[in-house]
Amino acid sequence: MESENKYLSAILPLKKREETQNRWLFHRLNTLLPALMKKHKVDMWITAGREYNEDPVLMSLYPTSVDGSRRLTILVFYLEDGQHLKKWVLHPNPNFEPFYERAWNPEECDQWECLKRLVDEYNPDSIALNYSSTFAAADGLSHSCYQQLSMLLDEHSHKFVSAQHVIVDWLSIRTTKELVAYPAIAELGRMIAEEALSRRVIHPGITTTEDVVEWIRQRVLDAGLETSFYPTVDLQRKGSVMDRLEGEIIRFGDIVHLDFGIRYLGLATDTQQLAYVLHPGEEQAPEGLQSAFQTALRFEDIITGEMKVGRTGNEVFQRAMKKAREEEIEAMLYSHPLGNHCHEAGALIGLYDQQSDIPIKGDLPLTANTCYALEFNIQQYIPEWDQIIPIYLEEPVAFIQHRLEYMAKRQTTFYLI
Repeated sequence: MESENKYLSAILPLKKREETQNRWLFHRLNTLLPALMKKHKVDMWITAGREYNEDPVLMSLYPTSVDGSRRLTILVFYLEDGQHLKKWVLHPNPNFEPFYERAWNPEECDQWECLKRLVDEYNPDSIALNYSSTFAAADGLSHSCYQQLSMLLDEHSHKFVSAQHVIVDWLSIRTTKELVAYPAIAELGRMIAEEALSRRVIHPGITTTEDVVEWIRQRVLDAGLETSFYPTVDLQRKGSVMDRLEGEIIRFGDIVHLDFGIRYLGLATDTQQLAYVLHPGEEQAPEGLQSAFQTALRFEDIITGEMKVGRTGNEVFQRAMKKAREEEIEAMLYSHPLGNHCHEAGALIGLYDQQSDIPIKGDLPLTANTCYALEFNIQQYIPEWDQIIPIYLEEPVAFIQHRLEYMAKRQTTFYLI
């Protein structure tokens, strides 16, 4: 199949994937991380994880040949003279090289004693640890590890600070190398979504929404990828009192709504796409539905026009919603960062269940070289259906050289089934 060949040709074999991710990691560790520690005035950052209880940040710091902490792994970063970053690993695994210098000799002391020696020797002014009441991804230090660090480094414990600001930037900011590849990853996800919303998969009167979900999951698995979250497929239907029908047979005249993403080369995507199931003899969706889709695109344009580097998530939310009200668009806005995680740490622009300013997370500024899932919905009256329906859309976008760009082909009308 032509579409299948396109997917297969775009996906790297495992060895090439690992080489790519390792190049990105080496570049990030040597260019991005020193700048972030300097920006946030962090002298030393300690990250520790135990086997099967990994700190969520650790996997973004490990080369591909390291699949876990293996009993205990400690990473130590020290910014010397505000410029040169020393990177130590306290673990015997040789696969950490050349990303990290192995600082621990098991024949001389245990890992904790080695850590104390490093901290005493370099005597940093601040020591960042992975705890945060705000950002889950920055709260990975276990209670027992924190207790051990507090006891071990008692004379330095007054220097402990949260590593949350370094972690938020580390997870959300992409290097130029990653930004070159991310659009192709997003487009790969979009292509799979478009195929799912086609007659190759959906047969009106036979196929259920659950069938489409299972087709997507199997398709992604067979392609050697993984979904970034469990996909959902639901329906908007004429006469229905529910605006998101699930577990139903797909019928002529339905709008099929897909929420889906993939994870590839360590990066996640998130998109929502729409299809209309043509009645026999129909060639286009009803004019009322097409008009609603155009309203959604107009609101999408409003959002992208307000997303500027330096503005906070709350500022973007308030400005976009104000313009929507001025144009009498009934809208909801709930966009979030993308990166290693589907809902990445970073500035939030509204929440689905909180259409107002978001404390702390919404106060963060939008940053250059970050990516977002531009997620929202509008509601509009459809004359042909004599009811108000929602149009849900979501597109992956990125700040590339401070300009917001769509990372995948933008959906501008319904796919037709």
